[in-house]
Amino acid sequence: MTPAATDPSASPSAGGPRVVTLRATTLEGPAFRLDAKYYQEEFILAKARVASCGFPSKATAEIAEAFVPQRARLVLIAHPDAGAPYLKAHDAFMTRPGSNEYVPFPRISDSYVLREGMLLTPSSGRNLGPLAYVGRSLAGFVMSDIMRILPRDRDEGLYLLVYLMTPTGQALIRRGRTGTNVDHLAPSDVLSVPIVWPSQDTRAKYAKAMAEAQERLDGARETLTNLERRLHAECGLDPEPPKGEYLPSTGPRAFGLRSSLIGSRLDAEFYNAQAMACRDELSKTAHCRLSEAAELHLLGRYKRYYVDAEYGRPILSGTQLLQLFPVNLRHISTRSFNNAEEFVIRRGWTVFTCDGRAEEGLASPAFVSSLWDGWMASNHIMRAVPLQHIQPGFLYLSLRSPYVQAQLKSRATGSVIDALDVETVADVLLPLGTQHLRTEIGSLAEAAWEQIADAVRQIQRSVASLERQIQHA
Repeated sequence: MTPAATDPSASPSAGGPRVVTLRATTLEGPAFRLDAKYYQEEFILAKARVASCGFPSKATAEIAEAFVPQRARLVLIAHPDAGAPYLKAHDAFMTRPGSNEYVPFPRISDSYVLREGMLLTPSSGRNLGPLAYVGRSLAGFVMSDIMRILPRDRDEGLYLLVYLMTPTGQALIRRGRTGTNVDHLAPSDVLSVPIVWPSQDTRAKYAKAMAEAQERLDGARETLTNLERRLHAECGLDPEPPKGEYLPSTGPRAFGLRSSLIGSRLDAEFYNAQAMACRDELSKTAHCRLSEAAELHLLGRYKRYYVDAEYGRPILSGTQLLQLFPVNLRHISTRSFNNAEEFVIRRGWTVFTCDGRAEEGLASPAFVSSLWDGWMASNHIMRAVPLQHIQPGFLYLSLRSPYVQAQLKSRATGSVIDALDVETVADVLLPLGTQHLRTEIGSLAEAAWEQIADAVRQIQRSVASLERQIQHA
């Protein structure tokens, strides 16, 4: 970066790095940042938009507080009755956040517990800027390494959420990052972000739209959870899957197995005692194989030509399947594929990642609503297309069952990276229930997913509307 008596501009030098020149008076206090990325063009232009939009502005610190809990080594257990559910930082952005790990109650500090009305944003990592709202679905979870923004007023907090999700707000959040290999964001960086502050009526309009969207999201999530409970109840299955018979040991998990049950697979996880117990329970009730409920498709590799949004289609990776707003979503040119249509996903399908770690998101399903209809998904994602006698929403609910998830994860191959393929998961057993059950709860599940899609669109419209006001006021 070269301080010069010129306006901020960016001009790539031939064959070299991008060079930015700006006025020396642009260096800002009180810290007087000298790192070049702080003065990137998108950040300077975002601040200029706030200054010239015609609305007054105020710092985030005037309406909210922010903090990151002190680092601590949390002891995690698997007993929900003895603790509060724990989420990793990236889990806050999931469409349906959940956990099988719990922090014992005596070790929980209030600073780690999420409260309704909080806004969450990462404090470190490669993707700074995403925001999550703590509504009923997230309240009560324990999280450590993520920043909390605590608005002093609920409606002002909802307006702040809309504003920070705009391109202008996102640029101003990312501007404060520090670090070399890993970016970091401090509470002071967020509290210094200038907020466009239009009239009370305008702010109330955006706050109301965001509140309605968050209520619809929480309602749809609760509906899906209740439908999963009903599925298990009407299929005669306990909501909690069997643990399986393991040998008593203070060391690694161990279990006994008849030699007659060993086939061509020699890896122990394939014969996981819990997975086998889940399969046994399902075999006692109405069930079918996965291949009898859906056509399974896993596609091959392709060249990746990523482009700007107007020149390509959005393409989902495995992690993004589970996120409400896919973080760092990319768009790809159709010239990347020999047959681009093969990679398009359609409404009513269930998709799940088939590369990753079994203890994390491997095999966790997502439902393709109208929001994603026509998008693309990578070759690391399995497509499950429901057959005619299976309601699309029911297929999603059955694949979400812990009885099915235990089987799917046990089928993974690989050492460092776990992987699933069509052949290994085809004979996984699903709960089937009656035709009436499949039709009824399947339809309700699809309606819940459309409610989620409508809520996301409502948030996107509010964010786009506020950004237009900032740019054209």
